[in-house]
Amino acid sequence: MVYSPLTQAALFLVQTAFGLYAAVVLLRLLFQAMDVDFRNPLSQFVYKATQPLVAPLRRVLPWRARIEPALVVVLLLVHLIEVYVLSAIRGYVPGLAGAVLMATAQALALLALTLSAVLIVRAIASWVVASGGGYNPMLRLLDELTEPLLAPLRRIIPPTGGFDWSVLIALVLIQLANILLVQPFIVLAARIMVQGL
Repeated sequence: MVYSPLTQAALFLVQTAFGLYAAVVLLRLLFQAMDVDFRNPLSQFVYKATQPLVAPLRRVLPWRARIEPALVVVLLLVHLIEVYVLSAIRGYVPGLAGAVLMATAQALALLALTLSAVLIVRAIASWVVASGGGYNPMLRLLDELTEPLLAPLRRIIPPTGGFDWSVLIALVLIQLANILLVQPFIVLAARIMVQGL
C-alpha cells in the first residue's frame, strides 16, 4: 500500500521514537544480564531514562537472577504500543494476539540488531585501541557487554595468527538466528495481525 508523504513521515517518526526508547530499555536489560559496571556514564543514562517505567513494575514483578522481569515487560509494552500506534496511522486496529506476537518479534529483532552493532563497534574499537587509542570508559563497557558472548566461542576456536575469530563467529550465529528464527516469527505475526486475531 502506498501512503501519503505525511503518513510516511508520521510512520517514520513513530518508529524512530519508539525504536530508540526500546533500544535504551534493551540496553539496560543487557547491562544487568551481563553485569556491566553501573558507574559507567552510559549505564547511568540508561538507568535514568528507564527508571520511571521500571520502578512501578518492580513492585509487582520482583527482580530475579540476571534477567529482570520488569524490564522484559517494559520492552514488550513499548513495542506493543508502537504496533498499535503504527496500525492506527495505517488505518486499522490489530487483534491483541497478533499485536503481542509482533511486539515480541520486534523485540527479538532489536536484540539481534543491537548485539550485532555492539560486536561490530567492539571490533572496530579494538583496532583503534591497538593503534594507541588509550583507555576509554565506553570501550570498557563494550568489553563487559560482549565478553560473556565471546569467551565461550574463544574456548571452541582460539585466536589464530593474532586474529580473534570470536566476533566474526558471533556475528554469523546472530545473523543465522535472525534469518532462521526471528524473520519467520515476524512473518507469522504479520499474518496473524492481518487476520485480525
